[in-house]
Amino acid sequence: MASTLFISDLHLSDNTPEIEAGLYQFLEREQDMARLFILGDFFEYWIGDDDDTPLARRGISALRQVSARGTELYLVRGNRDLALGSVFADQVGATLLGDTTVVDLEGVATLILHGDTLCTDDVEYQKMRAILHDPAWQADMLQRPLEERRQFAQGLRNASQEKADKDPDNIIDVNDDAVAAAFADHGVDRMIHGHTHRPHAHQTPAGERLVLGDWSASQGWCVRAYQGACSLESFSY
Repeated sequence: MASTLFISDLHLSDNTPEIEAGLYQFLEREQDMARLFILGDFFEYWIGDDDDTPLARRGISALRQVSARGTELYLVRGNRDLALGSVFADQVGATLLGDTTVVDLEGVATLILHGDTLCTDDVEYQKMRAILHDPAWQADMLQRPLEERRQFAQGLRNASQEKADKDPDNIIDVNDDAVAAAFADHGVDRMIHGHTHRPHAHQTPAGERLVLGDWSASQGWCVRAYQGACSLESFSY
C-alpha cells in the first residue's frame, strides 16, 4: 500500500538552493506516493501564474514529474503563495484545494489547511489576510506588470522579516479556541497544518493535531500516512 504524504513551508526562492535540492531528493526518494498534499508556502512568494522566472519553471517541472508518474497531487495556498491559481495547478497536474478540506486518511476524518486562519491572536495579520484574499483586490493585482508585483511581494516579505527581527520571541502560535472550533465545525478527529514553523504532534481533547515544520538548508519535514498510522517525520538532505 502506497503512502500519503504532506509537506508545507518550503519557502522556495533563489536564496534557498539547498532547500530546492532537498525537495528534489525527497521527490526522488518518495516515488511510490499515492498522494502528495502541499499545504501552502511552497514558494517564498508567488506573484501569479504568469511568473516567468527560472525558479517558477523548475518548480513546475518538478511537480509535473510527480503527477506524471501517477501520484495524486493536491495544493493548498499559503500566505506567501496565495496567488497560486488554476493555470499553475493545470500545468503541474494538481488539484487546487480551498482553505480547508476534509480527507479520509487511513480511516480517520482529517482536516487539512495551511494553518494561518488558526492564528487569530495575530489581529494585524488577520486584517491583512482579509485584504489579500479579497477577490477584487487579487484581480486588480494580477493585472499589474510582473515587476510591480515582484516589488510588492518583496515589500511584504521585508515587512514580515522586520517584524520577526524586532521581536524574535513573539511568534504568535495558533489560538486554542480556534483549533477547538475547527475540530468541531468540521467534525474531524485529526488536523494537519503548517504555517507556524513549530513542528509537533499535539494530542488535544478534540483530536490529534500534526504541525508540519518549515524546511531549512539541511532538514525537511513531512507527515506520512501509511498502513493505518499517521506520523510526523523529519529528514536530512
